Amino acid sequence: MGKIIYLTGAPATGKSTLTARVAAYAKDVEVFTYSLELARVTSARVGQLTQNDMREQSAKIITREDVALVDEQLIEKATSFRQRDGFLVVDSHPVTIEEFGFRVTPFTKEMLSRLSPDVITCLYADAATLEARIKADAAGRPLPSRFDLNRHVDLQCQVAWTYAFESGASLYFLDAALPGHDVMTNFMKVAKIPDITLSQATPDPYRTNRA
Repeated sequence: MGKIIYLTGAPATGKSTLTARVAAYAKDVEVFTYSLELARVTSARVGQLTQNDMREQSAKIITREDVALVDEQLIEKATSFRQRDGFLVVDSHPVTIEEFGFRVTPFTKEMLSRLSPDVITCLYADAATLEARIKADAAGRPLPSRFDLNRHVDLQCQVAWTYAFESGASLYFLDAALPGHDVMTNFMKVAKIPDITLSQATPDPYRTNRA
């Protein structure tokens, strides 16, 4: 029976890098990247959008209805995945930073119950690390103050804790400021995903941004 691993964390904690590595070097792993699906759904309504567009405009263009559509797609995917072996890693962050502050578009209790994740993992990092990563490769992300970066991390961690409390899933907070090899190793351990070829992992793209 397939396992559902929910991965979250503030922007620049390295979720996309982590999921790309896991999908490349682990067996029987698929990734559902929420932001990609949300860009596709929103594009159907307003015209072609990239992930960078989504990050730059965020609440200006993304509606709760768009989110609900992606939620249903995720449930359909997860329900199908449960019927076979393997791991579905759901890459998502419901907290976004906006011009007015922060916006949270969390799963409803019903949605969370239907998804029923087996493991929830939340990446975190200090503000200096996140700031350096955004400066090196913004990819449409705003560069908030260090106070707001820390606040974003805290809010995302609170959402993860709430999801775990409501669903009964195991919850792990992983230090994303560690080298990418270590982050992936820790993620694989807590998610219990076997057969990873760590020796072939790609270089850590953030190594030069650390003190």
